[in-house]
Amino acid sequence: MARPPRLSGNLPAEATSFIGRRRELADVRSKLTEARLVCLVGPGGVGKTRLAIRMAAGLGRAFPGGAWLVELADVRDPARVGDAVTAALDLRDQAAAGPPAHLLSYLRDKKLLLVVDNCEHLLDATARLVTEILRAAPGVRVLATSREPLSAPGEHVVPVPPLELPHADVPLARVRQNEAVMLFAERAAAGSGAFELTAANQAAVVDLCRRLDGLPLAIELAAVRTRVLTAEQILDRLTDRFSLLTGGGRAALPRHQTLRTTIDWSHDLLAADEQTLLRRLCVFAGRFTLEDIEAVCASGDVLDLLASLVGKSLVLKEDVKGTACYHLHETIREYARLRLREAGEEDFVERRCAGYYESTCRRSAAEVRHRTGR
Repeated sequence: MARPPRLSGNLPAEATSFIGRRRELADVRSKLTEARLVCLVGPGGVGKTRLAIRMAAGLGRAFPGGAWLVELADVRDPARVGDAVTAALDLRDQAAAGPPAHLLSYLRDKKLLLVVDNCEHLLDATARLVTEILRAAPGVRVLATSREPLSAPGEHVVPVPPLELPHADVPLARVRQNEAVMLFAERAAAGSGAFELTAANQAAVVDLCRRLDGLPLAIELAAVRTRVLTAEQILDRLTDRFSLLTGGGRAALPRHQTLRTTIDWSHDLLAADEQTLLRRLCVFAGRFTLEDIEAVCASGDVLDLLASLVGKSLVLKEDVKGTACYHLHETIREYARLRLREAGEEDFVERRCAGYYESTCRRSAAEVRHRTGR
């Protein structure tokens, strides 16, 4: 019996509407025209997978061999990454020669797009295999998603930021055009069947999206709660966001069913000294510098640890008047505080913080008196 014709891809159909991301889609499309390996990087729950699938679906016609999704979320053994790619391409019954050799032979003359999703726990193995594929198959392009770059040759990194935060005190019509608000309103209407964004709840929805850092997963989990709570009540309960935001769909990945499990996944991939630094950083309510970290959170050389946390999308960097400053999203900061409490380090870190800023203020006051002669 003849085998049925091969599929031209395996991308899943979208179950919910895709909202916004025009800038990111244009950036990824541009990168894929000049690079064969593009990696979407961002924190958990920011929407990397959704963006990659939407991008791949839009580019389908450019790849005669189709667009293929390789899901690595459930792969634990680095030696099985090649098997995951082979299975995604529906080559399992032809892999007697060994997955890598057969896979490279099959791809050699193909023109297709591989979407390799959730690479962060298998970085080395994924980078090695992707490098082999790109060397052997000049018609293949790879779009990867990860919480940190693969660091593979020729990789172009596209950071995926949270949704743009809405502004307060603007007309309702403008608020409705904000992507974070659009996501909340649409998912709330779908989940509750009765939600509507109005002038009465506008302020609460805006504040809610801002306090959730524009993170799509957190916004969607909050929207589910409109089945039993108003937007104002959800906002009031955000002081315990990790207990509140637990209503992910049954079909979602286990780590995407609650806000806490999403961040747990990233935290558990950290080395012990990275975990220590992350939880201690919660003591800073706003921006902080490397000098602040060295004085309050750790002794010795913490630059490499900080660089790793920035690379893993857990700490954000910004340049302020020629100085590199850092901050945590509110969600990550609250998570870090929970971890600090669990580690029994709250008093220790807070004493160090208070002592450091007291000495800094005294030193500044002395310098002012010296300059003014008072």
